[in-house]
Amino acid sequence: MFRWLTLIALFCISANTAALDQSDVGNYAVVHRDGHVTEFNFFVSLSGEQWNIEQRQPDGTWTNVTCTENCVLQKSNEQDIARFLPQDTREKINLSCVHNTAFAFCSISPREAPENKAHLLIALVQSPPIPLKLKKLTAEWKDRQGRAVPNTDAQKSANGFGGMLLITSDADWEKKWNTQPENTPHFTQAKNIGMGKKIFALTFFSNPLLNDKGEADVTCDIELFKPDGTTAMHQADAPCFKGKLKSNPHYLYLSAPVVAFVGETGDPLGEWRMSIALKDNLRKVTVPLKASFVLQ
Repeated sequence: MFRWLTLIALFCISANTAALDQSDVGNYAVVHRDGHVTEFNFFVSLSGEQWNIEQRQPDGTWTNVTCTENCVLQKSNEQDIARFLPQDTREKINLSCVHNTAFAFCSISPREAPENKAHLLIALVQSPPIPLKLKKLTAEWKDRQGRAVPNTDAQKSANGFGGMLLITSDADWEKKWNTQPENTPHFTQAKNIGMGKKIFALTFFSNPLLNDKGEADVTCDIELFKPDGTTAMHQADAPCFKGKLKSNPHYLYLSAPVVAFVGETGDPLGEWRMSIALKDNLRKVTVPLKASFVLQ
């Protein structure tokens, strides 16, 4: 039941926060004692007054580790907290936790700087308990429950900037796209196409950094490769979006270049690959995206 906590011996302590509240909901990763962020990810949620934690599995699914009677998280009182960390450590920090028999999830902050909030996962199956430093993740792509979606070749986020590349056979893609910004349309993904069939490569972005005028600056490097690896198309620094967004930066936005492709006589059969380097120039972040289709 608590097997996932056996890797605690690899990690080490951190410090920082105050009372747990809605701001502590989100996606977290354990930080190794050498400083790198591990793939040990979990999602913390709050339903009413009940805290829940789900762990992401290697296949991308999520498992609730707080769903059975012995696993339910309860608010930690002073007596509970006294056994989580040594007294000399507790004297220097504000600490608020929820716990079960296996672990505690805590927000901490230095008493002299309570605004500097951070988080710990404390393994209680060891004696003494072992605190693990956590990093709150800023993945832009999330599912409907708010859980971070793992990066794929065609959909990634970096430092809060999200990008997605979709190759669709929908001739009415523009009509589908022109909906209210809070609504996400559904497109048909093109994987195998025949000669004469037209497809479209759509590039989306979310949460670009804005300047003091509320403007974004996003450009793209676009490449299309034939089945033999030679370049069929190359365009550097194509303007994807520049100016003010129409609504919430976290909504999904379509970049300006829409690449259309139709297989013609003489085009080689096989897998064609598209590569888009989506660049948030204000944030100085590049999100590399890849997608492919088979011409048959």
